[in-house]
Amino acid sequence: MKLPRYLQVALLATAVAVVWSYSDEDESSSVLHQAVRPITHSSVKTVREPPPASRHERVDLFPAGEAEPLKEESIPMEQAPPIASAEPDTPALPLQVLGTWWSHDQRIIILTDGVGTWPVCRACKAAGKIWLGSEPVRGWKLTAVGKDHLLFEWQSNHAQRRLALEEIHTEPTQ
Repeated sequence: MKLPRYLQVALLATAVAVVWSYSDEDESSSVLHQAVRPITHSSVKTVREPPPASRHERVDLFPAGEAEPLKEESIPMEQAPPIASAEPDTPALPLQVLGTWWSHDQRIIILTDGVGTWPVCRACKAAGKIWLGSEPVRGWKLTAVGKDHLLFEWQSNHAQRRLALEEIHTEPTQ
């Protein structure tokens, strides 16, 4: 096997560099000693401290002993401000049932949010299908599919909302 010309040149250059680095070891150590010179006291610059007038004084923001004792005040319940809940509010479920499709004794539920539509099915080959764990609308995750309902979970506080399927839980007869 013949090596291309650029590889031959690269190998030759590498071999020359290795041989040169071994033969030049004694000379480079003497150059290193010449490059490093000892530090003398005259070459070190001293940093002056700023005059005391320009220094910032420390201020005690919470002096001990000068604080007023806390007074317990009872506010009647009628005048007390409402306490804000720590949990974020759960928005209304934006999905609605648009309809169902029955095929081979299997139900496909069609959901909409007014903009997009999603088929809810386990084994169908529909584009954009959703099933357990899917998130059709940002923040809402499908957690359960029942005979007469779908259960969605709001991800920020794990609140669950039930979407009833009313009368579409059985296949219509013709």
